[in-house]
Amino acid sequence: MEIRKETIIILNARVRSCVRNPSRWLLGDQPVQNLLLTSTSQCPMAAIYTVYTSNNAPIPNHLPYVCLLVGFTQGLALTINMFSTLVVTPHGQPSNILYSYLHTNFNTENYLLTPSPQGDLCVAKLFPPRPQGNTKSAASDPGHSAASSKVVRCEASRNLKWTIANTGVIAPIYKLSLPSPDSPDLPLFQISKPNPNAVFWSMFYFAYAGHNIPPKRIEFGKIQKNPPGPNGGGTRISITGKTPEEKAVWQTLGEGNEDCVEWVVLCAALNLLDDEIMKAAEKN
Repeated sequence: MEIRKETIIILNARVRSCVRNPSRWLLGDQPVQNLLLTSTSQCPMAAIYTVYTSNNAPIPNHLPYVCLLVGFTQGLALTINMFSTLVVTPHGQPSNILYSYLHTNFNTENYLLTPSPQGDLCVAKLFPPRPQGNTKSAASDPGHSAASSKVVRCEASRNLKWTIANTGVIAPIYKLSLPSPDSPDLPLFQISKPNPNAVFWSMFYFAYAGHNIPPKRIEFGKIQKNPPGPNGGGTRISITGKTPEEKAVWQTLGEGNEDCVEWVVLCAALNLLDDEIMKAAEKN
């Protein structure tokens, strides 16, 4: 995984980006590079990804392995052994891997990696809470036994830090927030179902108009199961980009940080998938 510090051109689902002077992160005792991306072209406002489980051999200290993923919220056909890496591809291009989501240290330190000619580059890290207690639910649904342990810490390039908190009671509600030193954390995104029995998840961002004006919640995409078939299966993550308000999601972290928005959205979706896979494994 040693990567030379030189300019690398990477193509992803939306934008051609240039890696400059990456700084080192560590994956276990192996050096991995942290991307510092600068957009070099205008991004399309819509993006559709599909998430699959990889066929690579599992790595020690991973989560339980899902051999076959044929559903999302219901009807998962599972073989439990070790947890494979999740891979993110452009929709309809299952062999074109944009990102890999690697679980390490018993799912307490996870990595979002993107391939390059020199090896995998790290764009973000997630720190899910370690399961508390020895109950069945705590072991299969980590961090959901107490409110204080529901928060997943995340960090990426450009000193970007955020949290993913499951605040739901009847059904999961994932809230993504940016840290604020002098006030409560600033809500950025939310992922939730329109009702507990829905077969898809809606993604929202919060638009702020003033200090005393409540933020407006704007839906910008969905997470749902793909139908089976050629180039089918897996889970689809759609950022619609149809209206000016929906397109504005790419500027929620500031102009020129569209790639960071992509990382935040994908990390949230992958964390949600981890939870759903473990819940389905427990039921089966």
